[in-house]
Amino acid sequence: MKNVQKNIVMAIVAAMLLVVAGSGLAIAEDSITGTIAEKGDMIVLDSADGVFILEGRDLAPEMVGKKVKVTGTVAEKDGVKVIYVLSMKEVPKK
Repeated sequence: MKNVQKNIVMAIVAAMLLVVAGSGLAIAEDSITGTIAEKGDMIVLDSADGVFILEGRDLAPEMVGKKVKVTGTVAEKDGVKVIYVLSMKEVPKK
């Protein structure tokens, strides 16, 4: 009987560890609105929150100079803000 109880406790502890470890893997998406610009060979988003280097596959050069809403994951890389683009949509003019 002690082995059964011990196995149950071990299974509960293992499940709790998986939940805690899994929660650290969640990445939140952010949406930031700003103007697309070219800085050298990089495409950036100039927003009220600062300048973000855009990385990813949805980097449409025809958006340069336009106001857009970029959705993606934000990170800091070597002291520079980066957004890994998931989507980019032009903001309609009012």
